[in-house]
Amino acid sequence: MEHNRVLRLEHGINFRELGGYATTGGQTIKWQKLLRCGGMSLLSANDLAYLDDYGLRYDIDLRQTSETQMSPDRYPKHTTYINTSVYPFSDNRRIDRRLKRLFKRLVAPDTFGTQVYARMITDSHPVKVWQQLFSTLLANDQPNQSVLFHCAAGKDRTGVAGTLIMTALDVPRETIIQDYLLTNAVFMAADQVDNDTIITEANNGDLASRFNSALNVEADNLKMIFAVFDDLYGGGIGYLREVLGLSQADINDLRRLYLDD
Repeated sequence: MEHNRVLRLEHGINFRELGGYATTGGQTIKWQKLLRCGGMSLLSANDLAYLDDYGLRYDIDLRQTSETQMSPDRYPKHTTYINTSVYPFSDNRRIDRRLKRLFKRLVAPDTFGTQVYARMITDSHPVKVWQQLFSTLLANDQPNQSVLFHCAAGKDRTGVAGTLIMTALDVPRETIIQDYLLTNAVFMAADQVDNDTIITEANNGDLASRFNSALNVEADNLKMIFAVFDDLYGGGIGYLREVLGLSQADINDLRRLYLDD
């Protein structure tokens, strides 16, 4: 089966692969193991057959109940569906003092959007969601079986999930940001070029570059997450261990399962 950054589906919304991204240690993420997307309610019968052949075994839906009821997922019969909503935040009356100081110090990116991203990795409710996400990733221990995670557009909640996963897999932050910006590029390109061109340019790493000037401000969202990692937990691995409770053995297992040698 061909490997493309953007999957060749009839009615997929922002359906993308994390396969092929290189780590700082020279390994790469395996293909047909990690997928991200937007809504799945419009998938055709051909799309479902394609995803079944692709090995899709877990569909992690990060949307709220109201969203899932309005636009329920369609997924292959062999796929296990898991709905675990990132929202709402549960710590509405208290924000960690360290986080408040970080917001105050980072004046330029201190906007509502970046604060939401910071809270998506520090609020006690989404933290439980990310813990379940990693439990599913660790349970997906058979070859050529994929875990998919998504929200409505495949950008914000999905972007945070992708950031956490790629951080655990030792993917450089520049690559994580590029993958995050690719969401906007896919949507911008959808009305301007045909699907084959989107796939080709995404594979070559050119699609996000085409719209780079319009996307620069979006990168501040992930930069806030990285600031939380570094300022509060001594880095991404520190966050994964201290907040999500991943052990070094868990991180080693994730890299064994999802990285090529």
